Amino acid sequence: MWIKLKTALENFRDETRGSVAVEAAIILPMLFWAYIAMFVFFDGYKTRSMTEKAAFTISDMLSRETTAIDDYYLDSTRKLFDLLAQSDSPSGLRVTVVSYSDVTEKHTLEWSKTIGNMEALAAAKLNEFTPLLPTIAGGETLIVVETLSTYEPALDVGLGDITIETFIFTRPRFAPQLVWSDGDNNV
Repeated sequence: MWIKLKTALENFRDETRGSVAVEAAIILPMLFWAYIAMFVFFDGYKTRSMTEKAAFTISDMLSRETTAIDDYYLDSTRKLFDLLAQSDSPSGLRVTVVSYSDVTEKHTLEWSKTIGNMEALAAAKLNEFTPLLPTIAGGETLIVVETLSTYEPALDVGLGDITIETFIFTRPRFAPQLVWSDGDNNV
C-alpha cells in the first residue's frame, strides 16, 4: 500500500506535462494584484513627495514674508498647500515661530497658529518639540511649518489610508521674525 502511494506521488512529482489554463488560473490573479499594487504604491510615494514639496514651498514663502500675517493669509496658505499637494482629503497646517535665548539657554514659543485638522502648539508642549529643532544662535527665530494630510488609495490592495505628516523649519530671510497679526492693525 505504502509503496503504491509512494510511487504515485513520485510519478506526480516527476510529471512535466501540465495544463496552461490551470497554471494561468492559479498565477494570473496574483500577477494582476501585483500589477495594480505597483500603481497604488507608486501613487502613494508620489503623493508623499508632492506633500513634502508643497510644505517646503509654504515654508519658503513664509520665510520671505516681511509683513505680519493673519487668519486670511493662513487660510490662503492652506488652500495653496492643498493645490500644490493635490490633496483631496482634509488637511491641516500649523505655523509656529520659536526663538532661542542664549541667556536662558531655552527655546521660547513666540506664537503658533493652525488651520484645518491640527491644534496649535501650546507653550507647555514646547519641551517635546525642541529636540526636533536644529541648533540656532541666541536671538534667532525659526519658522516651523507642519502639515497633515491623508492619502487614500484609489484601489484596496491592503495599504489602507496613510497619514502624511511633514515638519519643516526655516529661518526668516528678510525680516528678523515672522509676525502674527490678529487683524486689528496691532502687531
